[in-house]
Amino acid sequence: MEHIKNVLYIISYILMTAAVLLVAVFYRQPLASILLVFLIILPFLSIAAGIYGSKRLSVSASAPPEQITEGDDFRIRLHIKNTSFVPLLRCIIPYTFCNSYRKDDRTFTITLAGESFVSDHVNITFKTSMPGMFTLDAEKILVSDPLHFRTFTVKNDIHITIPVMPSVTEIPDMPLSKYEGEPADDIPSENGELTRDIRQLREYRAGDRLKDIHWKASAVAGELMVKEYERSVDLMYLLLPEIMKGRESTVLRQYYSLGRKMLSQNMGFRTAVYHPGEKTFYYCNVSSQNDLDESVYEMMRESASETEVYPLYTAQNPGSYGIIRICPEGILNT
Repeated sequence: MEHIKNVLYIISYILMTAAVLLVAVFYRQPLASILLVFLIILPFLSIAAGIYGSKRLSVSASAPPEQITEGDDFRIRLHIKNTSFVPLLRCIIPYTFCNSYRKDDRTFTITLAGESFVSDHVNITFKTSMPGMFTLDAEKILVSDPLHFRTFTVKNDIHITIPVMPSVTEIPDMPLSKYEGEPADDIPSENGELTRDIRQLREYRAGDRLKDIHWKASAVAGELMVKEYERSVDLMYLLLPEIMKGRESTVLRQYYSLGRKMLSQNMGFRTAVYHPGEKTFYYCNVSSQNDLDESVYEMMRESASETEVYPLYTAQNPGSYGIIRICPEGILNT
């Protein structure tokens, strides 16, 4: 497309030069002859200036510093710097902009002006309609010389990732089940369960649980004996977001909203994030808003699953219970 525009400029310039040539030949005007010589030399000067200026042009970009929520407008700032004396009036940046959940190969363009010895900023406004990890990529700049005779390609690697968070929806109160956490888990829970590693037997005390009574030892000792365990393991919540293709927004909103609600009630939890490419699960411990945001980022970096996630989790973790499924159909206790 740019080459076609250049051809149009060249044709217009040739016609103008031809008109001056006719005036110089038929009217024998000295001024016309001088202008003709200037017109013949000028394209070469313009192309040389374009080569010189394009090598001294750079464009960088910065993502918005604030957190973006779906539906918000946000701006990406471009910093254009031209250290040469040549005014580059048409600098075109082809770029792609898409959500990682919705791959889009379309190329968009923005036209900038690189004034001589100027460092300037330009804001590009974008709007999002769904959560996800948005990326802006621009690998080159198309720079035209001052007369637009030739377009030069300048390498300029711009890659920006913008996480767009899901909106918060109302989550009704519901009983949430817990699972038995691993010893390495560091999520604080409201109560805990003892391990099966018995440290010693001791006499029954008021408040001990009936299921901890060692009945055989009690029969031999003639009094109630209780099993005292080596260490305790927390019972905690395990959230399993099932990011399905085409339903990503629904699951992300439900997970984020439930996570915020649980944290507001001082309920820490663990999240199992599915990696479709490796078919494995990555676990995030969530005890703060920052942890919750990081877990959402982890999900949005991954592609959506083509198949149901819960059967894959139970196949890798047989006998699992107390899992809170977050799927397109809603929030389910298992």
